[in-house]
Amino acid sequence: MIEIVFLGTGGGRFATITQKLRTGGIRILSDELNLNIHLDPGPGALIYSLEAGLNPKELNGIIVSHSHIDHMNDAAVLIEAMTEGGTKKHGLLAASHSVLYGNEICDKAISNYHIKLPEKVIEAKVGSTFTINDINVKVCRAVHSDPETVGFKFETPKFGALAYLPDSEYYEDLNEFLNGSRLLILSVLRPSEKPWKGHMSTDDAVKIISEVHPEMAVITHLGTLMIIKGPDSEASFIQKSTGVMTRAAKDGMRINFGEKIFLKTLTNKNEDQ
Repeated sequence: MIEIVFLGTGGGRFATITQKLRTGGIRILSDELNLNIHLDPGPGALIYSLEAGLNPKELNGIIVSHSHIDHMNDAAVLIEAMTEGGTKKHGLLAASHSVLYGNEICDKAISNYHIKLPEKVIEAKVGSTFTINDINVKVCRAVHSDPETVGFKFETPKFGALAYLPDSEYYEDLNEFLNGSRLLILSVLRPSEKPWKGHMSTDDAVKIISEVHPEMAVITHLGTLMIIKGPDSEASFIQKSTGVMTRAAKDGMRINFGEKIFLKTLTNKNEDQ
């Protein structure tokens, strides 16, 4: 069984600076696979990990999709935790070129000192694959203001694939990468009829989910307009439009991903896919 913990479900500059929704990113856990990954550790990732009872010193992987503060702010401090304050070469850091080295638009997100601390550092290039324990992680293109933004598809040996797409516009052939994903996690910043260049809206999510048709879809990385409109109603619209069970992530929400997919909210009510 794999557990996915949403330590933050907010995104964009205004949701980030107000913390109307947290921006701590996603933790992916499995005792069976010896897996403890933090995905896109934005502001608050360290604090929210501790609040959730998730010891950051137990991390063995940190994955960062691009060099924007709501996705990478706490990466360095989590690297320090993962490597016991830099005293032990341990764990994997996988990140886009922009995060590791910067580009013409974005400064590098992690210092040279911190990049040298993990046991293994991988530049996540579009079309490449890397492994962490028994998980194959495939890297896909995203269309965003950081031109080197990437998404990830996690292929598990027993339970199939789950995919995460960070900030990105919809583009042709995206479904070719995402196809076969049982669980699809999309960063849907804007509600329906409120598009914003370089980001997904509810309408884009409908297109993607209709083409991929996963068992379950989750929308996260919700911006201020999405919060005002109501993420649950937007998720319901997506579900009615696609026929795919779709949920808006909640801060602290957990998903169990195995032979079946179970969603657990803070009210401790399970939903069985």
